[in-house]
Amino acid sequence: MEFVVLPDNPESERIRDILPSALGAKVLTHRSGRPWLVGHWPESDIVRAESAHARVAVLGTTDITEAALAARLRHVRSVRDLDTLAGSIPGSFHLIGSVYGRVRAQGSISTARQIFYGTVMGVTVAAERPQTLAGLTGSGIDEERLALHLLNPFGSPWPLNETTLWKGVRALRPGHYLEISADGGDRLVSWWAPPEPETSLAGGAILVRDALEAAVAARSSRAQVISADFSGGMDSTSLSFLAAGKSADLVTVHYEGSGTLNDDKLWADRCRSELPDARHLTVERGTGPALYSPLSTARLDLEGPAPLARPRARIEHVLRLAAGAGATRHLQGTGGDELFFATTTCLHSLSRQNPRRSLRHIRAAASRYRWNLATTVRQFSPIKPYPRWLAQNAERLTGQRVWGYETGWEVGLRMPPWATEEAVRTARKLIREAAAEQPQPFATLPAQHEMIRAIQANGWIVRGLSRIAEQFGVLLEAPYTDDRVLESALSIRFEDRISTSHMKPVLAAAMRGIVPHVLDRQTKADGSTDFYEGLRRHRQELWGLIEDSHLARLGLIDPQAIRPLLFGEHADARPFMPFDATLGVELWLRSTSAREGVL
Repeated sequence: MEFVVLPDNPESERIRDILPSALGAKVLTHRSGRPWLVGHWPESDIVRAESAHARVAVLGTTDITEAALAARLRHVRSVRDLDTLAGSIPGSFHLIGSVYGRVRAQGSISTARQIFYGTVMGVTVAAERPQTLAGLTGSGIDEERLALHLLNPFGSPWPLNETTLWKGVRALRPGHYLEISADGGDRLVSWWAPPEPETSLAGGAILVRDALEAAVAARSSRAQVISADFSGGMDSTSLSFLAAGKSADLVTVHYEGSGTLNDDKLWADRCRSELPDARHLTVERGTGPALYSPLSTARLDLEGPAPLARPRARIEHVLRLAAGAGATRHLQGTGGDELFFATTTCLHSLSRQNPRRSLRHIRAAASRYRWNLATTVRQFSPIKPYPRWLAQNAERLTGQRVWGYETGWEVGLRMPPWATEEAVRTARKLIREAAAEQPQPFATLPAQHEMIRAIQANGWIVRGLSRIAEQFGVLLEAPYTDDRVLESALSIRFEDRISTSHMKPVLAAAMRGIVPHVLDRQTKADGSTDFYEGLRRHRQELWGLIEDSHLARLGLIDPQAIRPLLFGEHADARPFMPFDATLGVELWLRSTSAREGVL
């Protein structure tokens, strides 16, 4: 799927005429007859309807029918009247409307569906991919902002992630829609706010179950065969059981890990026996591609860097198997951890709301992380307002990361140790400038903002995964990144998100009676054996990429500072998290240079 959204303006016809022929395969028009929505998409992934005043297209995965959509449009007189529609239908979709000459375009809160926009021929144009707009305007890479993509773990913080690496192209702010008037002007309009965390575990479990049921049903209803990751973990296994018995035939794919500490296979085997009507595929240990498999020839999406270099070959292998089994959609558990695994910031928010109820969990956290009294007090001291927190992080970019239990609005920002002084100065300057604008968080409570930002980081990954899946004729589906599923998770009280006996108490309660065995699992697979094997096999190739690095030519990294990481010994794989971000940027630059002649 790829498309552009054009205003109800005479320039739209000229813009349509300069679009690449492959992009302009399908055209929907405004009531005026001017082009409105131009692109290509599977017919199974668009629902459109019109009334006397409005035209609306829903592109993506949802359960709404054309008749139901048409009924919802009867009372629409402005683009603002589409708020109720946007906030009620399940699935993952773009919503594009045209009402009395005004355009509304939006994606999802998680950004798994995102809208980008810029100015072409003097009018605002929206698109599903930023490089489409860059191609129309002839703009190149904003090299200054490359430094922000070296930040780990999630790249640019809010609100810097609104600016793409393509000059003059911006990403739509989540929770807002882009309104384009007939004269080609635009404005961002807020339409969404997170729910308050007031629902009990019992009530919240019902909300989560209903949202996930609807999300999976929307996918199953559009496929004859649907495949699903079947790791043996709670997230992907839950999706498989929700898909079982729906209209589509189910194919599960288990990728067998190596190492004595990886017990995924044990749990997958237990759950597989409860799905006798599904076809079960297994990639046996040692038969699939290693992590960091050949990278230099990988064809990457031009939207921007994504940290997918390490698992990419395995993802492609699974999707190839799914396509071979006849699946046209593949369910994936991305986002489950971010919605249902309670962070230290969640406990911090509980401590501010209800100190008495938080004490038991604080003691457990102090014991688990071996905090002394001073550290414990520091962890639960007040968190600064978001602009001050962001400015403070600008001064800590080269500090030591505290793994596992930082509290704050988001995961603390760090530059990798191989970033040059110039790269650090650039990132620090941009973050300071953003903080000076006094940006407001997505929610007043840090734990709510943190969940929203974490699921947006997953939405960015899902967009990258979707581009990979398209090459195999498969649509990648990540129900945990759907708006309705996110809202259900955000609505649950903090005290019910945290448990000393369950890793994910909310998801366990929601799936009770649907998913057997794995709900009470207290382990998480250790993938270090697979990681070290992949590194051993591809160390020289990785070093070749870094030694002849585009990033080094731009003065952003010191390749020699990475060599000890690649060839040294490490107690665990955590130091490679910033390396994967750097590798993603390097590969993206190479792909962009090869295909667009930018560098």
